[in-house]
Amino acid sequence: MARDKNTNDSSKSYGGYYYGEGYSNYAEAAFTPTRGIKDYLLILRERVWWFVAVSLVTFLGVAIYTLNSTKIFASQATVQVLRQQDKAVQFDDVVDMTVRNSEDFNTQVRIADSAALIARVADRMKGKLENEFMSYFRDEGYAWKPGRNLPTVLIDSKKISAIRQTLVIQIQFRHPNPEIAAKVANLFAEEFIRYNLDLRLEGARRAWEENSQNANAEKKKLQEIEIQMAQFKEKYKSVSFDAVSDTDTRELIDYNQLLTQDKKMLDESETQWNLVEQLRRDGRDLWELPFISINPQVSELLTRRSMIKIEVASLSKHYRVKHPKMAEAIIALNACDEQLTAMVNASAEGIYNNLRRARENYKNTDARIAAKKEELIAIDKIRVEYNALQRNLKATQDYYDYLYKRAQQTLAQSSDEATSVRIIDYAGPALEPSSPDVLRNLALGLFGGIALGLGFVFILALLDDKVKSAFDIETTIGLPLIGIIPRISRADAHMKARMVADGTDKHTVEAFRGIYSTLKLNEESKKAKVVLVTSTIPSEGKSFVSTNIALTFAAHGEKTIVIDADLRMPNVAKSLDIDNKQGILQIMKGEKTLDEVILKDFWTNTDVLVTGGRTKNPTQILTSEKFESLIHELRLRYDKIIIDSPPLAPVSDALNILPLADGVVYVIRFNVVKRKTANLNVRRLRESNVPVFGAVLNNINTAVAGYYYSHYYDKSYAHYYIDPKMAEDELETASGKPAKKPIDPPPLPARKS
Repeated sequence: MARDKNTNDSSKSYGGYYYGEGYSNYAEAAFTPTRGIKDYLLILRERVWWFVAVSLVTFLGVAIYTLNSTKIFASQATVQVLRQQDKAVQFDDVVDMTVRNSEDFNTQVRIADSAALIARVADRMKGKLENEFMSYFRDEGYAWKPGRNLPTVLIDSKKISAIRQTLVIQIQFRHPNPEIAAKVANLFAEEFIRYNLDLRLEGARRAWEENSQNANAEKKKLQEIEIQMAQFKEKYKSVSFDAVSDTDTRELIDYNQLLTQDKKMLDESETQWNLVEQLRRDGRDLWELPFISINPQVSELLTRRSMIKIEVASLSKHYRVKHPKMAEAIIALNACDEQLTAMVNASAEGIYNNLRRARENYKNTDARIAAKKEELIAIDKIRVEYNALQRNLKATQDYYDYLYKRAQQTLAQSSDEATSVRIIDYAGPALEPSSPDVLRNLALGLFGGIALGLGFVFILALLDDKVKSAFDIETTIGLPLIGIIPRISRADAHMKARMVADGTDKHTVEAFRGIYSTLKLNEESKKAKVVLVTSTIPSEGKSFVSTNIALTFAAHGEKTIVIDADLRMPNVAKSLDIDNKQGILQIMKGEKTLDEVILKDFWTNTDVLVTGGRTKNPTQILTSEKFESLIHELRLRYDKIIIDSPPLAPVSDALNILPLADGVVYVIRFNVVKRKTANLNVRRLRESNVPVFGAVLNNINTAVAGYYYSHYYDKSYAHYYIDPKMAEDELETASGKPAKKPIDPPPLPARKS
């Protein structure tokens, strides 16, 4: 029977467990996992050999490179940049070399590091010094690159730096030969000084030539302007344009104000019309626009239309469409719609007419302004031309006087060799190599190797998409972790299916007891009769969890039945080592009754219902009324019904059973299923309106359980798992009397031959 009572609105949660997109009360109350230092240490622990390999290779590579590198010597010359050069005559420099601020000083630093200075030093090194200099770079023992020439080597080997809060520049050069390094550093300092001097002298010479030419040209221009002034006075008599110009200017201001108003009206009209066209293109109603709906007639028609629609809706509850009252109301609604459409279209037409008028007004006003401007230009042209001639005459006279004086000054500066840079310390041969720094490089190799190793390890962890931690289950997948099942290495499928009953592995038995206790903590899972057990993909231990959860409930006094609902690949009968010839399929075919196929008293309080074979079309069976009636009948007989369903990823059979279940237990095998796949299938479960009680992680290695699930599992609790025989012996030893032997549960049925 369907869970009609338990199905509810999607905004609610079921008994505090997950439903829809919400978290459960249990999940909120329980520990919410976050990645801490222990989690990252575990990630490193899992891939420690990758970390060691990457770190070691990096360190050895840096060490080998450092020990085999050529020793380089660095020599350094120091120059000072003067704020202002000494002057015999106080003239303004054509090329201003004065250092006023940090920008001027940084300019000098960039000059010292420029390609022009490299070229000048390369020219100074032609001949013997160049051959000796480049011989070290052609040696096989040095890192020689084909195509490198003298300028490129100079660029790579020099270093220009400024001493902070001073006007001092350090010029450093590095070379395998300390004497050559000192010579080249001094060459850079000397050429730096010579470059500044040449720059100033060359600028002074160019300025003298240019000023002389400009002065002669300005003299001719001055004579031409004087002639134009005389002709202008002769052509135009004493005429005043000030009064007329002022009147036209005021009119132009008025027209501009009117144009602004017309522009505002045009913008408003265009905006309204664009909104009308946009709604028409979108197929929407024009009365949505406020400037149309504000029309009293449109507003009245909208109100009447709403009242008629309410009347039609009310009549539709009592009459059909052809009923006279209903037909009359529909006719009235259509008539109202037609009137409303006509009125809205009329309003839109009015908006378009306003737009046309606004465009015409704006165009006319703009034309008036253009005409008035032409009048002003015609009136002021003569006055402007005359004033321009006067200003040009004065400016030309002043500029000619300046050029004449400046030409005389630059002529004097072109022979002055004063400079604004001087050498403080010349470079000398270095006694110790500057590189390689063995200790620094080895330290960088060590820490760099550690950083690369850690980065590589965490990239591998980032690419690992398998579910293996509480963080993955509770945060990424979004399910509460209700228990973990340790890996059972020395047991076959039959032993695993009976593990709780046989008690062969105390850790596993206690794990299922913990799951039982967790399910009893919540009211919804506590009252749930039908519990569906499913997983993402096959071979995650779904049947193993189903049988042992059922045995755990039975051990606590609840009448329980295990149903194998995997009609494609049944596994319960095989794992329990029982016959699978009669079961659900025979009931659905009407060949057997429920009592005839149920394996009763498989263990205390435990019955089993197998599939009775396989079928290629299980959907028709699982969605049939017979199967629903079967579950309903079992609800009346048992306290707990555990349904082992197929996995969600390959088939959708479990989704067909969900409406008959009270909740779901989701089984995830450690380090097997991908987070993305599990998350996708859990989302399908949430869409079914059935609460998901939580996830059970299966087959986890106990060696890492304490790291991944320190909040759920701790090996320090192992002493609590006491063997019953040992407990009996200890009790007898402590009391001195034979202990009363516990009553053993009835044995499980023998396996089939």
